[in-house]
Amino acid sequence: MVQINRTNVPRRRVRGSGGGGGSLVQQWQSFAETAPVLSQLSPADRMLALFGAGLFGVVCFSYVFLISGIFSSSGGLAESDPRLSSALRKTGLSEEALLKRGGGRRISIGPKQLDADENAAALDIINTLNCDALQEELEREWHTVLDSKRLDAYNAQKFGADSRWDKDWRDEEKAWEKIKGNSGDYESEAGKADDFEGELAREVGFGRGADADAKSPDLGASGDGNEVLDDLNRRRLEEEGMMDDVAFNEESMDDGVGNFNYGNAEPDNQGLKLTGRHLFCLAADALTLPKSTSAGVSDPSTHCDISSMDIRDKLLYLWSSARSQMPEEVIQKTLKLVTEHKETLRGNDVHIWYPDGDKGTEGMLKVLNSAYEGRQTYNFDTEPAESGHDDLYRFHNLPSKFVGANKLFVDVGSALGLTSMLVAYLYPETTIVSIEPASPSWLIQNMNFRCNLSHDQLQYVHPILAGVGTKHHDDNDSMMKMVWRPSMTTATRSWNPEDQFDFAVDVELVVHLRTLRAILAEATPEDLPLGTPISVLNLDCEGCEYNLIPSMHETSFNSVGVIMGRTNWGYIPLIKKPSSDRARQTHQRVCTHYNFAKRCKECCEFPSLTVKPRLFDDKAEDSEEKHIAEVTGELCNGFEDWAKEQKLRDIPDDYGWNEMSAFAAN
Repeated sequence: MVQINRTNVPRRRVRGSGGGGGSLVQQWQSFAETAPVLSQLSPADRMLALFGAGLFGVVCFSYVFLISGIFSSSGGLAESDPRLSSALRKTGLSEEALLKRGGGRRISIGPKQLDADENAAALDIINTLNCDALQEELEREWHTVLDSKRLDAYNAQKFGADSRWDKDWRDEEKAWEKIKGNSGDYESEAGKADDFEGELAREVGFGRGADADAKSPDLGASGDGNEVLDDLNRRRLEEEGMMDDVAFNEESMDDGVGNFNYGNAEPDNQGLKLTGRHLFCLAADALTLPKSTSAGVSDPSTHCDISSMDIRDKLLYLWSSARSQMPEEVIQKTLKLVTEHKETLRGNDVHIWYPDGDKGTEGMLKVLNSAYEGRQTYNFDTEPAESGHDDLYRFHNLPSKFVGANKLFVDVGSALGLTSMLVAYLYPETTIVSIEPASPSWLIQNMNFRCNLSHDQLQYVHPILAGVGTKHHDDNDSMMKMVWRPSMTTATRSWNPEDQFDFAVDVELVVHLRTLRAILAEATPEDLPLGTPISVLNLDCEGCEYNLIPSMHETSFNSVGVIMGRTNWGYIPLIKKPSSDRARQTHQRVCTHYNFAKRCKECCEFPSLTVKPRLFDDKAEDSEEKHIAEVTGELCNGFEDWAKEQKLRDIPDDYGWNEMSAFAAN
């Protein structure tokens, strides 16, 4: 009898029906034992083989997923991008390729479909200015404006417009705005963060009931930066139990002159701060302004009439021109700073774009409106005119022989274009060449021209982005660094004190300098007779007269009818002054013109120089020849001391003048 020892018999695995029993590991081991190749491998090698097979599967899956993504991006997924038209999708190119090649949807505004150039400009505006994000920002601001108006309406009803409580509340609001304007960490005298909200709430005795949220209407949008103030407003209205009882009407906020200003001088905005970014997004049909809540008050808008296809087209072409001549970051910064302001130019209502707090533009408006309807009389700066200067030429009383059809007015250093606009209003059909070296000012003046001048007036105005340089052996290309300051847009120059540069808003520019002849050849329209001399030359260019005047041919200079402006030798720091020889050439020429001889101390260097007679329209020309000494009068008192102090005769060369720096050492 054979005895069977269990230890000598190999174990056999019993599989369940269908072969699906056991764990995955056991199934893998069973498969490895029966497979011809795997059965010969050690357990460690089998695990490596398993890992390799898994990795291969992952790679295959990723490859299939990638291929399907490529096909979908050129097919169905591209259908969701509103920038791409169906005709463009039929080309078979990917969405990315189409957009890089300038492809995009065709924009239609009303019955008109934009042409190819306008459409490309509109799409570029939408992308560059991020008009979608700007729309969201605008809606948040509108909620804040409405909250302010509701609160003001309640104050007027409850306490009266002149109540002490109302005054105190406004003082608190101003204090809060001041704190919000700081860098973010307001410190009290004790060195701890000032709990303004709690302090103000305790002052006015606010309490918050349990059901306050149920009674409070929507006072502002979440995340608009005014949460604390909005909360205080809610609590104040809720405490009195009257939020629903406030008869809010925008018309009740009218001060009698249609002024709804909340930090902006343009009444049409209805309290919104609409910048140049909003204007261009509106032109691209990528922004919608909110609606007024009162039938008696117009909707918020820019005064620049975007509903006019002519103005819209001009803005789109201006964008294309700016993009080809200005860095994107400079365009962005400029448009973010400028807002629309209601002003007047000698009886002509205008809505001018310029940065808030721009003292240069405010001063220029004083000069251009000089003596209008009893206003103060000014010279060509913001200093009130003395009685001895009352007979100077001013832009509103130019002799008729120098303005009108076939006459050329050249404005060098035109800033935001106000002088050119006034000439266009006062002297129709005068050809105006507006030369500005600072690209931000050039962009803003073009906005002003397009938003204020009629189509016919605009045909005679030719803005040019360039600085006027010297003539070096027929070379028409050179450069100079300048600084543009939004707080003083009329003073773009290359001799700025370093400690006055504001890194947050000021812009350092590299300016392309060209000769005046080259600029006029480009800007002068074909219908102006060839060789038309300059009738009026306005020099308000912060020292560029020392480039322009010596470079002019004697015949060209002598053909100029009237030169206006001033010289800047006494203002330019010593380290940045041009050579004394260049200064002498400049002064000796411009001082033959009455306005310079009358008000520029530099002219006292030439007491026997003959001055052109002053011309009058209402009487015969003053043909009597006069010399500098007769015209200047007391202006030349103390001239020699002034000349020594200003080194008028002592600067040997142009080294400092041509230095590639926009700053003068302090």
